Parts: sequence; structure tokens; C-alpha cells
Amino acid sequence: MTRRRQPEDDIPEDDLPADDDFVLDLIREPEAPQEVPESIRAMRARRVEVHMPTGAPSVKEVLLNPAEPSGSVQSSRRMLRRLMRAQLRLGVTLISWFFGLVVVVNIAFHFSPALASFTIASVPLEWLIPAGVFIPLLIFLGWFYVRRATANEQALEPQPTQEVHQ
Repeated sequence: MTRRRQPEDDIPEDDLPADDDFVLDLIREPEAPQEVPESIRAMRARRVEVHMPTGAPSVKEVLLNPAEPSGSVQSSRRMLRRLMRAQLRLGVTLISWFFGLVVVVNIAFHFSPALASFTIASVPLEWLIPAGVFIPLLIFLGWFYVRRATANEQALEPQPTQEVHQ
């Protein structure tokens, strides 16, 4: 068994037993270059240089509405602000109703000891209301928000003009 040298050992390095199975290979010869397949060369020839955008996107790029004429940037800003206001109003309204319901239920439990002590299958009503009402209500409100927000976006999209053929 080989013993590691400790700092307090006064044995010179030459007198330590040699580790015959240890090879320290820090410097290796580089591998010979391999031939690059033709398919890789073809892919390298088709490379295209891509540049990152340098500035903030325009409102038109944000709205992703290619049918809109390029001269109506001001109307795009108004449309975007109207959409953001409508969705913010929807979100604030829904979350306000939810938190209002939470506050009303908590006040009811606080001021009504009989309601707070009521149990169903030995589970207090104070535990069942959050688990059975609030969590499903949050899921429903999320679903409702997504549907209304999508409807708001679709309502603000410009409708394609119908050409009258004579």
C-alpha cells in the first residue's frame, strides 16, 4: 500500500516508493486533422450572418399586423394603448372581485363563531371554503381572463375590407 507524503515527513522524494501504475500525461500530441465530410462543407457554405436588432421594436412589430399600412403608426399606438387598458381593467376587475370575496368570507368567519365551528365530515368549513371554492374560482377566473383578453385582441384587429366586384 502506498502512503501519501505528509508535510511533517522528513523523507526525501527519491526515497518514496514509486507508483508504477500512475501515468501523468499533461502534454499530448494533437490529433491528426480529419477530413471534413462534403455534407458539412455544403452546410458551411450556406451559412448566413444574422444580426441582432439594435433598438426597441416598433409598435407595428409588437402588434404583428402586416396588413396595416406603414403610415398609421399613431393609430397603432392608440390601438395598443386601448388594448392594454382594456386588459388591465379586466384583470383588476376580476382580481378585485376575488379578493373582495376572500375578505367577505374571512369577515363572516371572524364574526360568526357558529359558522367558523361548522364541520363537514370532520373538516372545518374554514378549510373547505379555500380548498373547495377559492382554488377552483381562481382557475375559472384565469380561464375567463384568457377568453376575454383574446376577445379584446380580436375586436381591435382591423377587419379585412370586402371589395365589391361590379
